[in-house]
Formats: sequence, structure tokens, C-alpha cells
Amino acid sequence: MEYLSRKQKMKKISRGFKMVEIEIDEDACVGCGSCVDDCPNNVYQMNEETWKTTVVNADDCMACLSCHEICPSQAMTHRDIHVAKRLYIDRKVNDVLEKII
Repeated sequence: MEYLSRKQKMKKISRGFKMVEIEIDEDACVGCGSCVDDCPNNVYQMNEETWKTTVVNADDCMACLSCHEICPSQAMTHRDIHVAKRLYIDRKVNDVLEKII
């Protein structure tokens, strides 16, 4: 049996789909870091100079939109999202799913 990491599983599942494009509105971002803490795939990181969120691992985004749902200023835009992939996943749910998959 082949062992796949969570990232490898998600890439295998999403083959054939264009990855989501993420844009952060730096004027709207309040630098709270909620998206950084909530993202199950560590797509975001805080820029320590500007204290704004930056996208560092866009290819790891699974379009769960947990970051979008938790952002108090709605500073994120996601393009090329497939409706079937629109679901909210937090870290606890992701841990449960990882055990099942």
C-alpha cells in the first residue's frame, strides 16, 4: 500500500483542476492573522514588516475557503473556485478527515 501525505492526497484529488488563484487586498487586511492560524494547509504567512497576510503556498490551497470565512475584513479574493469544492474546513475537521482518508 502506497503512503501519501495529506498534501500528496490533495494534489492527487485535484489533478485536472486549475488551482485556485488567491489575491489579498493589503488595504483591507487588518493583520489579525486569523487566516494564517486557520488555514489547514499553511497557505498564508504574516509579513513581519507590513503585518499583512501574504500567500506563500498557493499550490497547497484546496479551496476550502476557511480563510475567507474567518477574515473579519473580507480581504481575500479567490478565483477559479469550483462550486463543488466550496466547503468550510477548520483544523479540527481537517485532522479528522486526515485520519479517514
